[in-house]
Amino acid sequence: MKLILLAAGKSSRIFDKIKTNKCLINIKRKPLIRHLIDNAKKVGIEDIDLVVGFKSNNIKKNLNDSSLNYIQNKKYNSTDMVFSSILALQKCKSDAIICYTDIFFDKKIFKYLIKYKSSNILVPHLKSWKKVWNSRKKEIFDDAETFITNKQNNLIVEIGKKINKANYKNVKGQFMGIIYLPQKKIKGFINSYEYYNKNKVQFTEFLNFLNLKNNKISTFSYNSFWYEFDDIQDLKSFKNKNV
Repeated sequence: MKLILLAAGKSSRIFDKIKTNKCLINIKRKPLIRHLIDNAKKVGIEDIDLVVGFKSNNIKKNLNDSSLNYIQNKKYNSTDMVFSSILALQKCKSDAIICYTDIFFDKKIFKYLIKYKSSNILVPHLKSWKKVWNSRKKEIFDDAETFITNKQNNLIVEIGKKINKANYKNVKGQFMGIIYLPQKKIKGFINSYEYYNKNKVQFTEFLNFLNLKNNKISTFSYNSFWYEFDDIQDLKSFKNKNV
């Protein structure tokens, strides 16, 4: 199992406030990205790629970890997270977990993904998303996206669209920034991105594209703690939670 951590972007919505890479925000006495690395290793994931770009030396110096494989996204200014993941996937010869680095969650989700052994792309969703959005002081109709599932087979029907009053009742959770990709699906994933031919694409938008192209994407609900640091308000709200 390979873990691909995405940390190439500038994170412009928060960088001017914190003056460092977002993945280096200190939470519970260590950087966000170190929590992810440590949790992965605790459940037996040792093969870890870290895709970097903006101020990459800051990340390398802070982690000082020779066990990591660094991949440089030289086009970080003109690309997005999907492109960063493609850089790592091109030489991947195992199942992979792709993970954002501005999120904080319990290690058991890595453990579950290892055991699940899905033959489909697998994207967990946050069941308690409304509670989290409220704690982050986010407006659902401005900030959240659709995550609609088929109850019969736990497949995603729609992801990444704007939530409105008409579809709100159908939203079962929220995307968590975590994607499991079986090795046999990697080539198709890469080919689909090349076909999509759009450098700046959000992951949820691309996943919805894959779904529309008849790629089955499975899901399961996650009920434990999860939090995202998107802007300075998220950081302030988290510090008031005493987690």
